[in-house]
Formats: sequence, C-alpha cells, structure tokens
Amino acid sequence: MSAARALAGDEPLLNAILETSNDAVFVQRADATIASWNPAAERLFGCAASEILGQSCVPLFAAHLRDEVEQLLAAARAGDRIAQYESEVVRADGMPVPISLSVTPVHGAPDGSNASYAPVRLVLVARDLTEQRIAQASLAEIDARICESEALAHVGSWLWDLRTGAVQWSDEFHRIHGIDPLDFGGTFDAHVEAIHDDDRLRVRTKMEAAVASAHAFEDQYRVVRPDHDVREIYVRGHPAAGSAGSVVGLRGIGQDVTAKRI
Repeated sequence: MSAARALAGDEPLLNAILETSNDAVFVQRADATIASWNPAAERLFGCAASEILGQSCVPLFAAHLRDEVEQLLAAARAGDRIAQYESEVVRADGMPVPISLSVTPVHGAPDGSNASYAPVRLVLVARDLTEQRIAQASLAEIDARICESEALAHVGSWLWDLRTGAVQWSDEFHRIHGIDPLDFGGTFDAHVEAIHDDDRLRVRTKMEAAVASAHAFEDQYRVVRPDHDVREIYVRGHPAAGSAGSVVGLRGIGQDVTAKRI
C-alpha cells in the first residue's frame, strides 16, 4: 500500500501533516478554484484561507509570469506532473517572493471510485526560496571578495580530494600557473605536472607524506607555465580529516614569490 493511499483513509493524520508543513500546500478543483489552503500558504502568500478559497491561484503570481503559470496548470490538468518549477508570487502586501512550485494531478472521481477518470484536482506545493536565494547571493559575494583578495596578494588556493582524486584550483592559482581552467586536468598528476622537473619528485613526496602522517607541510618550488615562464611559488598544505578522523584530502594556499626572489 502506498503512503498516499494509507493517508487517504486517515483524515486527522493528513490534516496534521498539512498543518505542520513548512511548505504551502493547496488544492485546486477542476474549475481552477482553490479548495484548501494550509497555514504555510497563509504565511507565504500573506492571505488567509477565507480570502482565497473559491478563487483562482493565478493572480497570486507576478503579472509577467501569469501566462506561464496558466500553461503550467493546463499541462497539469492534462495529466502532467510538474516538479520544482521556479517562479515568483506577490504577497498581499506587495512583496515579491521567489518560490519553487510542484503540481500533482489527482486522477479519479472525487470519491476515488474510478482511477480512469481525468484529473479532477491539482495539489500544489509551493516552497519559499527567499533564504536560499539570499544564501546564494551571500556565497557569490564571498567568492568575489576571496577572488579579489587572492588577486591582490597573488595568493591562490587549492584542494586535493583523496576520495575522488580530484584537484581544484582557485582562479588566482590558475593565473599563477598560467593555465586556463578548461585546460587543467583536475587530477593530482596534472597538479604536479606543472612543477619544474627538478622540484617535482620532492613536492610529490612531501604531499603524499602529509597525507600519510596527517601533518601539514610547506615548500617553495618552481612551476613552468605554458609560455615557458618559470615562477617561484611558496605553498602550505594542511590535511583535511573526515568524520572518522582519517585524512580525506589536502587543502592549501600558494603564493607567487617570484618577485621577492628576484
């Protein structure tokens, strides 16, 4: 027995789930009017059930998106299930809110007696994306500041993930090496391949020893850029431990100290 079918016969339990849900959940009838409206929907849209029941949900969306929403709901009434469609609604107080909308058609007669009927209701679930968008914007701003700081100090960062074997370089570390991100292999071998022949074995040995001993390491070595320019880099690396305490990688920084050497 599916979870949905089990809940269908337990109205108090279903109501409890809807009452405590953090997502706005509402039902649209075949005539496109709203039949139910949970507390999270009141909070998200800024209007009480008494104000919206019997109305269409389309006017709740931003004006320039309403045609898209109409098409989406028409597709759902035809039997399509819509998952995590990103849109924007406008609260009763005029505040725009980004949302993720999922729509599931409910087939069968209202009493559930015949599942061959066309969809007669739509269950809509809307999730507020405001915090997610703020977090994404904050991370983007942090990344931009880090990139700017790295460029000013000529200090880049790198990460070696032992679980996947992948090596990631920051934008500044790419600039120090003169290697475009699209041309970098993203592996440990590609990481050490850029090191001068006379320094490569020493650096590889130190990095592998840092992993084996779970101790930090530092070194200064030369890299040969694709244009054959030789740069001097000072690096520090620290082991990264997983939840079990074992080393799962190395992360570190590298600074172009060629000018200081000269």
